[in-house]
Amino acid sequence: MRKIVVALVVALFALTLVGCGGGEEEVPAEATTEPTPPAATVEEVTVADKSANDTDLTPAPFPSFTTTETPAVFQEKLDRGRAMLILFYDPAQQVTGATRAEVDAVMNDYRGLIDLVTFDIGGDANDPATLAAVTYAAELGAASTPYVLVVDGGGFITWRSKGYTEQGSLRREVERATR
Repeated sequence: MRKIVVALVVALFALTLVGCGGGEEEVPAEATTEPTPPAATVEEVTVADKSANDTDLTPAPFPSFTTTETPAVFQEKLDRGRAMLILFYDPAQQVTGATRAEVDAVMNDYRGLIDLVTFDIGGDANDPATLAAVTYAAELGAASTPYVLVVDGGGFITWRSKGYTEQGSLRREVERATR
């Protein structure tokens, strides 16, 4: 009886190893000549989080718009060498009001040195201004609102922030972009 139990345990252990991939055998080279077609998959759309983090603080060129021409509101400021603070917001979100108050306070101190460009992406989906704002947000990597970008006079994005942004950080980044 003991031999049967041991044989049964060994057999179960062997099946477990084979089922988990522990007993894989090497496939001969001639067996792999015909590639197997990949299984049908649903294409996933991923939104890249392009917001700054502690390890990526190098300025990046202001992106060229791939689906549209660079909007005039951006292009005229780039042509004149003006720094920009770009704010994407949705007024339906509670944090938007707090972020807008922080932005306004900083803009009062730096008026004339940097231009504020705002886009409401929470409006009517059929409104051309809202459609344009959503397109610009997608082009610039603004996956959530509020989203703040600072572009210096040389046309480089020097800072990105998603969500609530405090006045101290904004001041520091606006100062850096307007030097």
